[in-house]
Amino acid sequence: MTRKKLVSVIALMLAASLVGAGCAEDSNQSADESPGGDSGDKGALAMSFPTNDVSVWNDQLEIMRTLIEDAGYEFLTDNPAWDIQTQVSDWEAWVARGNVKAIMGFPVQADSMVAVTAQAAAAGIPVIGYAGGWEGTAHHLELDLLGAGQKVGEAAGAWINETYGDEPVEVGLLADTTADLGRVQAQGIREGLAAAGSNVTIYEIEASSREQGYQGAQSTLVAHPEVKVWLGIGADMVLGARQAAIDAGAAPDDPNYYVSASDSAEELYELIASGVDMLREAYVFAPQVLAETNAGLLIAAAEGNLGPEESTLVGVTHVTKENAADFLSQ
Repeated sequence: MTRKKLVSVIALMLAASLVGAGCAEDSNQSADESPGGDSGDKGALAMSFPTNDVSVWNDQLEIMRTLIEDAGYEFLTDNPAWDIQTQVSDWEAWVARGNVKAIMGFPVQADSMVAVTAQAAAAGIPVIGYAGGWEGTAHHLELDLLGAGQKVGEAAGAWINETYGDEPVEVGLLADTTADLGRVQAQGIREGLAAAGSNVTIYEIEASSREQGYQGAQSTLVAHPEVKVWLGIGADMVLGARQAAIDAGAAPDDPNYYVSASDSAEELYELIASGVDMLREAYVFAPQVLAETNAGLLIAAAEGNLGPEESTLVGVTHVTKENAADFLSQ
C-alpha cells in the first residue's frame, strides 16, 4: 500500500469515528489503577510501548492522544521500562477495567504476551500488534524494516563512494538486536552498503538508547579510532554515537563524517535542517504517519471496522536538509 493510499484509508477511519464523538475526559491514568471510574464517552483505548525513553514512541503517543480523545475515547498508556512482567500486568489490568475496547502494543517479548492476549480476546477486546503480530492478535501494523535499513545503507554507501572512492572506510552500526525490529533493520543496512559496492568494515554495536549509543561508540573508537560513519536503527543511539565522535575530536560539521538512522527525533531534524552537520540525512518512520495509523487501527478495532487484511504496512520518509524543517514541531 502506498503512503498516499494508507493516509487516505486512515483519514476515512478517523473521520467516521469522529462523527458524533463527544469531548473525552482527562485520561492521564496508569495501567494499574482500579477498574471502572471516569472514561471517554465510548470507553478506553490502550497503547503499550516497552519504554517511555524512546523519542519516536513518545512523539506518537502525544499525537495519538489528541486523535483518540477527539474520537470520544479515553487513552491509556503505560511504561513497562523493558520489563515483560510489568507489561503483562499492565495489560491484565486493562482487561480487568471493563471499559477498554481495544489494545495495541509492542511487546518486550511477544511470546510472553500470548496468554494475556487470549484473556483480552475472551473479554471481547481485540489486540493489535505494533511492528508485528503474535498468536491471538487481530491485526498488526507492519513496518517495512528491511526496506528502511536498506535505504539507510544505500544512501550511506553512495556518500562513502563519493567521498572516499575505493578507499576502505570503517562503519559503526548501532542496533538493538534482541528483537526483529532491530535485527531486520540492521540486516537491511548491511545489505544497502553491500548493494552500493562500498569498501567498508562494519563494527556491530548493541544499543537501545542514547547512553548505550554513546558508550558503545566510545568503546569502538578506542579500538578503531578511524570510524567515520555511524549508522543506526534509532535516533537516540546515533545521536549518542555522534556525540562520542565529537568528544573524541571530530567537529560537528566535519565533511569526512556521516551519521544517519531509520528513526526520528526533534534534535535529529534540527541537525539535518542545518545543512552542515555530520548528521546529513535519515530515512524515518514519521511519527505523524505512525500515530495516525495506530489511532485509526485502534478506533476501527473498537468499532468492529477492521478489514480482512492481517496487517497495515508503513514505510519510511527520506529526510534531508531540504525538507527537515517540515518535520519540526510548530
